[in-house]
Amino acid sequence: MDFNKIGLVLHREYMTRVRTKAFLISTLLAPIIMIALIGIPVLLSFLDTDKARVIGVDDRTGTVFARLLEQDSTRYRQLDPAPADSFRAMVLDGRLNGYLTITDAHLADSAAVEFLSDGTGGLSLFSDVRADVRAALRDERLRRADVSEQVKAILAQRTEMVSRKVTLEGEEEQDTLGLFAVGYIMTFIIYGAMFGYGAIIMRGVIEEKSNRIVEVITSSVRPFELLMGKVLGVGAVGLTQFTLWAVSSALIMAVAGMVMGGAATPDAAQSAEAVQAAADSGFSMPTIGIGLWVAFVLFFLGGYLIYSALFAAVGSAVDNETETQQLMLPITLPIIIPLLLIGPIASDPNSNLAVVASMIPFFAPMLMPLRLAMTDVPIWQVATVAVLIIGTFAGLIWTAARIYRVGILMYGKKAGFREMARWIRYS
Repeated sequence: MDFNKIGLVLHREYMTRVRTKAFLISTLLAPIIMIALIGIPVLLSFLDTDKARVIGVDDRTGTVFARLLEQDSTRYRQLDPAPADSFRAMVLDGRLNGYLTITDAHLADSAAVEFLSDGTGGLSLFSDVRADVRAALRDERLRRADVSEQVKAILAQRTEMVSRKVTLEGEEEQDTLGLFAVGYIMTFIIYGAMFGYGAIIMRGVIEEKSNRIVEVITSSVRPFELLMGKVLGVGAVGLTQFTLWAVSSALIMAVAGMVMGGAATPDAAQSAEAVQAAADSGFSMPTIGIGLWVAFVLFFLGGYLIYSALFAAVGSAVDNETETQQLMLPITLPIIIPLLLIGPIASDPNSNLAVVASMIPFFAPMLMPLRLAMTDVPIWQVATVAVLIIGTFAGLIWTAARIYRVGILMYGKKAGFREMARWIRYS
């Protein structure tokens, strides 16, 4: 094996691809999409001129409507007693966006309150009205029960809960939902990278094979050296793209924070509401340690190397991309199965299922970062799976090279798994 030749192929693959329009467009497109995702909601919030939606209340208790006004004095309008058809007509002709009928039965038990609307408010309006009705009925029940103000204050209190992860260095304040979000995002980034960059290698092999370029290249470079150079070159392209995305995303988030901070109103009441809303959401993005970033990069590389070898083997066995469909099942299944295990592993990242699945070399690149984000994984498990990934890649790249050396020179014949197995045994 000549490392100089591998380096030459790596350099050629890298420089050829980073100079293409596709690389430049895709690299620039991600920050633009992020700007749009951040900027459009902010812009819409400034341009939001929707009129307040009016909800009619047919209050047959005589007391609940006043409680609803305490929740929102502009949304609710008291309706005079009338048949239900009259209220429906008011909704249909646009005078109301919806209406409620509340009776003593709703105060006596937990009967459901029916809300009829024109559908313009969607789930957001329904959620707001439901919260207001629940609060109004609760307050009126407490009043009728002649409950003391002290008891009312106790019932109105909300107990918040935060989680802290205990480490050898001490307690670290972490949010479980945030940790899962970090691992989930990392899992899907690696998932997309394995499909995306693996497909680039497969298409490159098919293109060189169909153009007969590979016949000239293999006269001076061994198939194994050519395959290894292509795999490492495209992997370097992927790392370059991820690095540029990470840097640009950090800059965009920093600028967005300053812009939104400058545009924020100094209204103390609004600020208090924003803080309370953030607390009520139960979510905060935790600090991502350098160790998790390093693990993400390493498992990204490990997953890419494993699946790129398989994609290259498939590409060398066919003459065009349409013929790859029958050979893709052994590649796609190991990539898709980990996605089905995200839920069970998130529920208990230290269960036997989580440990075993995250140590299978084909699953580990996606599942181990999820576990590392959510819990302290023993170092022996990380080291073991790293060795297994390296060994799996070594075996797969050797196998793929055996298929590659024969397949790249085979034309006009569709290869199956049985024939690919014979290519592996050729001396």
